[in-house]
Amino acid sequence: MDVAELHAALIDMVRTWFATRAEVLPTSYGRIIRDLDHALVYDTNLAWVDRIPEGGATHVIADLDRAFGGTDVRHRFVVFADAQDAYGLQEAFSSAGFRPHGELVMAKVGLPACIVNPDVVVKEVPPDMGSEDFRLVQLAIYAESGYAQEESRQVFEVERAKGTALGERAYVGYVRGKPAATVTVWPRGTFAVIGSVATLPEFRMQGVGRTMVFEACREAINLRCEYALLTADLFDTPREMYKTLGFEPVGELRGFLRPPA
Repeated sequence: MDVAELHAALIDMVRTWFATRAEVLPTSYGRIIRDLDHALVYDTNLAWVDRIPEGGATHVIADLDRAFGGTDVRHRFVVFADAQDAYGLQEAFSSAGFRPHGELVMAKVGLPACIVNPDVVVKEVPPDMGSEDFRLVQLAIYAESGYAQEESRQVFEVERAKGTALGERAYVGYVRGKPAATVTVWPRGTFAVIGSVATLPEFRMQGVGRTMVFEACREAINLRCEYALLTADLFDTPREMYKTLGFEPVGELRGFLRPPA
């Protein structure tokens, strides 16, 4: 499978993730996705662009305003299936107060070649029940990222609901009996998307995150998925860790965000 096919597979899975448990409004260029019960969550209230419409950025922004005007959704978020389309409209969106949003799409076959931390014990969260330990780690990471309490609650609720609906598997890593890290694996055919990679501050720089990604790749193989896929912030440190684990860039996921004033 070539790089373009891997990138296309990830884009299709992201599109599916956004639309799951949300209202989907078809447009001439893609779709508007709405979940007004979670108005603070960017990834569930947005415009998905498969092709540039006539009118370009102005057309998309007008659709967003119509879809979310009079609601509690205050942000405006646009995601492009084709990163080159996003680059072509960057100036227009920037002029309208949007800032670029970008993630690197990465893929790997097989297990990472790395030394794991033997003190990390990884346990799957039972699919028929929640995990307070998983929640504890995730909410701590949201707070570290600057999320307010209600925003954290909504993001966590959305992520778990979508994950449950799509058959995502969630895991908690324990160090000396304490919850230290999380990871998720979403299998779909020959592909598995790895997400929710998070480590509490007190357990960082100990190989915990690497161990969680290693175990996620092992689980993907056990689920008969040939390729492990993930996204990483274009400008953040984790993408370098993923490269050392053997993940290779296969493309970008690009968009624009205008936060609430």
